Amino acid sequence: MIIEYKGKRPNISPTAFIAPTAVIIGDVTIGDEASIWWGAVLRSDQNANPIVIGARTSVQDNCVIHSGEAPTIIEEDCTIGHGAIMEGPLIRRGAIIGMNVTLLENVEIGEEALIGAGSVVTPHTIIPPRVLAAGVPATVKKEITGEALHWIKMGSSTYVNLSRSYRSGDYKIIG
Repeated sequence: MIIEYKGKRPNISPTAFIAPTAVIIGDVTIGDEASIWWGAVLRSDQNANPIVIGARTSVQDNCVIHSGEAPTIIEEDCTIGHGAIMEGPLIRRGAIIGMNVTLLENVEIGEEALIGAGSVVTPHTIIPPRVLAAGVPATVKKEITGEALHWIKMGSSTYVNLSRSYRSGDYKIIG
């Protein structure tokens, strides 16, 4: 469902995949080959702050993304895990946000960083590039190098390929 709100209409690349049960409201921009999966809600209907989803970024099932005191900007090649909740973060290129992570106002997640499942990143926290951060509140646990960094760099390609399959009509709603 794509909803214009108070004259703000989502701007979605024609190469993006938007699952039929996703909800996108207001000042939202979704880049080339990005994917917004089942049950995700992206809502920019307060303040003047947009939501921007970069190229090849996947926002997985049941995520809730809102703009608040700051814009929500997710750069290219990011993976946002199932059930993540966020309001007003800046997520740099290639970062992976684990399942059920909460990102609060004005956080910055560094390039190719990994936020462990279930973590809470508190307001105004800056997570450096290429580290694993986890916990409540999230803290840096270690640097990511070698083979682990290689897999992070490959992260977005899995969902780009899956979204291409869906965009080509490889599914049918039967109920």
